[in-house]
Amino acid sequence: MNTVALWYTALEAIHALAKHYVPAMDQTAAELKLPEWGGWLLPALVFEPEPISATRFRVRTPYTSARLYNERLAKAAKQGFLTPVAEAKNEYHLTEVGRQAAERVIGAAYGKMTALDPMPSTDLERLASLLHRLVKACLTTPEPPGKWCIIHSQRTDPGEDPSVVVRIDQYLSDLAAFRDDAHLAAWQSHSIEGHIWEAFTYLWRGEATTLDGLYHKLERRGYSRDEYKQALKNLIKRGWVKEEAGEYRVTPLGQEVRQAVEEATDRYFYGAWSCLSQGETEEFQTLLILLRDGLQPDS
Repeated sequence: MNTVALWYTALEAIHALAKHYVPAMDQTAAELKLPEWGGWLLPALVFEPEPISATRFRVRTPYTSARLYNERLAKAAKQGFLTPVAEAKNEYHLTEVGRQAAERVIGAAYGKMTALDPMPSTDLERLASLLHRLVKACLTTPEPPGKWCIIHSQRTDPGEDPSVVVRIDQYLSDLAAFRDDAHLAAWQSHSIEGHIWEAFTYLWRGEATTLDGLYHKLERRGYSRDEYKQALKNLIKRGWVKEEAGEYRVTPLGQEVRQAVEEATDRYFYGAWSCLSQGETEEFQTLLILLRDGLQPDS
């Protein structure tokens, strides 16, 4: 069984499930007048009693600038959802208003998921069981070197009480977090900043070939055009990228480095999947397809 193809099926199921509950979360957040809630509200609840900060956020998403995160946190604090930590700069805790808002947003998602009936209940429970076993294996496998993302993802685990669809969503989120752990471990061995690595990835995928194109694609990350210009210079200095008449291309060395990172990511990520037998892996694929298809609007 091709586990790479299986993971892509899992991603399709994640996206299909999110389409059912993310709009409800957005609507609740809009009613509460939460500013750009997706980047800070739920993590603030996850990190409690630890404070939230740009530094903590950038452990998992080092592609976004600390400057942008700090602006969002300061705005949320101004509106009363966060309160600054007295003895630290740019660190915050949820206020009671913020905590209640986070719980309402999560509640909106749970309400939508609980009402879903995408496949027979016995199949849902079996899928949840296989996913749970896989998540536990990810936590105990010796690689990747760090498991920060999946450990923190598990802080939102609702336990056994909620509906089976809620549990499946949690386990799929845990796997996505572990995938992030695997990829971070793979590329950070090159001692490169996150936004530079992401710029390199966009060139490697052919999604951008010029500085302006790259900046247009990644402007949401909060870095300036000049910072991406410096990122390209860094990549050229490493020998991973070359520039000709304003066009940037990945060199053979760059291709080799990027492919090696992909292979390391897969090795880290799929190492835990041996906890499932061949028959269970095939069953897992079948159940994920049933879930994905059962979540489609016309199903």
